[in-house]
Amino acid sequence: MEIRLKEAKHIAEEADRKYEEVARKLVIIESDLERTEVRAEMSEGKCSELDVELRTVQDDLKSLGAQAEKYSQKDKYEEEIKILTDKLKEAETRAEFAEGSDVPYLQECVSAFSLQRAEQTNPTCGMSRPCGEEDHTSVEIPS
Repeated sequence: MEIRLKEAKHIAEEADRKYEEVARKLVIIESDLERTEVRAEMSEGKCSELDVELRTVQDDLKSLGAQAEKYSQKDKYEEEIKILTDKLKEAETRAEFAEGSDVPYLQECVSAFSLQRAEQTNPTCGMSRPCGEEDHTSVEIPS
């Protein structure tokens, strides 16, 4: 019986030691749980803040997209203006060149036609008026 008593005492001591170990682990786990709950609450708050920030960033992104489209249109218009300005300059250059080369030729034609007409109207002097006077009537140039 003494052996049984020693065995029972040994079993009781072993049970007490295991109980204390489990109790100590339970305290540690409860402490970890409290810290985890605090972190979870903080994370939820941070998540809400980030959600609001995300919405703001999305709105800003939409706004920037609209502005980019606007500036893209502006760039297209500026490019079109540049092209049209270049075409205008080219047309003006061609017109100036045409004026420079055609005007003397046309003046020569007008003079020749005027002279020819004058000769046809007055065979003696080459003009229908007395010699020395010029005919200032306009002459049509056939095209």
